Amino acid sequence: MRIGLLTSIREDHHLPGEDFFKRYMTNLAPMYLAAYLRRAGLPVEILIKDRLEDLIPFAPEVLGISSVTENFEFAKRVAARAKRLWNPIVVLGGVHITALPHTLPAVFDVGVVGEGEETFRDLIALILQSGSLPAPEALAKVSGLVFHAPEGVRSSAKRGNLERLDEIPLPDRKNFVKKIGTAYMMTSRGCPYTCSFCVIPAVTEGYRKHSADYVLREIKSIKEHFPEIRHIRIFDDLYIVDKKRVREIALRVEAEGLNREVSFGCWGRANLIDDEMIDAFKRMNMLYVAFGAESGSSRVLSQIKPASTISENQEAIDRLADHGVNPSCSVILGHPRETEADLWATYEFIERNMGKLLEIEFNVAIPWPGTDLWNFALGRGLVKEGMNFEVLKECAYFPNYSTELYPYLNQEIAPEKFERILVEFKKLYRKMMNKIDGLGIKGEVNPGAEIAALH
Repeated sequence: MRIGLLTSIREDHHLPGEDFFKRYMTNLAPMYLAAYLRRAGLPVEILIKDRLEDLIPFAPEVLGISSVTENFEFAKRVAARAKRLWNPIVVLGGVHITALPHTLPAVFDVGVVGEGEETFRDLIALILQSGSLPAPEALAKVSGLVFHAPEGVRSSAKRGNLERLDEIPLPDRKNFVKKIGTAYMMTSRGCPYTCSFCVIPAVTEGYRKHSADYVLREIKSIKEHFPEIRHIRIFDDLYIVDKKRVREIALRVEAEGLNREVSFGCWGRANLIDDEMIDAFKRMNMLYVAFGAESGSSRVLSQIKPASTISENQEAIDRLADHGVNPSCSVILGHPRETEADLWATYEFIERNMGKLLEIEFNVAIPWPGTDLWNFALGRGLVKEGMNFEVLKECAYFPNYSTELYPYLNQEIAPEKFERILVEFKKLYRKMMNKIDGLGIKGEVNPGAEIAALH
């Protein structure tokens, strides 16, 4: 059986740097699925692409599409076109359907909820056995699915997450990628923290991690098959949860000389960055560490990101910068209860640290499905489950943000006033972009993946 795996990447509009950020980073999710299916020994032929055009000659009998919320409307159009052209069984996976499983559109035959490896393997085995799309009664026996039945969208039993991540084969990069672009890897899944704006707690339970052995094998695999790679982004939601593991990985990277061949970057959290962690970063050749500062207001920060403080954020920036590890941070503006004073406190925090930060990611609060902000917006009629999610497709690009275009959540500041204040933040954004361009780093995208070119 032929299986095509596709990541929904919009082709109907382009933002500055989007081709680099969206296409230069090879999506690992379908490669994990492919590796898991191959290990299962199922009689399948797999092709992974990020454009439907590249799958049409292959005409897969099963088409798997992974989609986040901002690409969801495009994913629906891709599925509809595939149905018209050769009518495959279309399986939807990813964050969006996991957050809103009961909303499975008719154009998709089946949805995979949560982690896909085991569920997709069992689904493919069932399709092979059935010879076509299985009946609802058969699909109901596979945990982790949503599907259509005469009475409407049905869900099978919930499937628990994989607890022993080392049992997952390494993502099958070498068989599907000729040029890896920006190399990245996932050494853990989930996050032990719960932030109001983050979808991770809604789509995966708990925090699980690969062993240091597995992580070293993957680093070596990347270097073996793509020797040109000089920088690897560790794309975990939060890499530094387990200090002992971070240190073990760093010491082994150092002992095997990998830190002289490749540099790294990761996501951290301010309250976990201490001198011992800094030492591990230095040993591993960690060029930058990014974390969510989120707000310069203690009042707002305590509401949206529990167990975080302004002083910890400042200490993390200072400690990283003083030890030669480039700090980056993100902020989110326009929270429901944020006042003008809170906004200006964030402005002052950013302005004060401009000289130390490699990058600042500016965001406006967006109600992603599965988050507390989604529930807040849903309760006030600002969003709905059946909405056209096309409205969110460009919201991550800060210069384009407008209260007229996107759901505006703030209850304390009139939209017109918020827009005027936002002008000043956009000036800071341009100042940061000018700084990045001055360093010779590709602008308009997260520059961490490119900083290795400067070393």
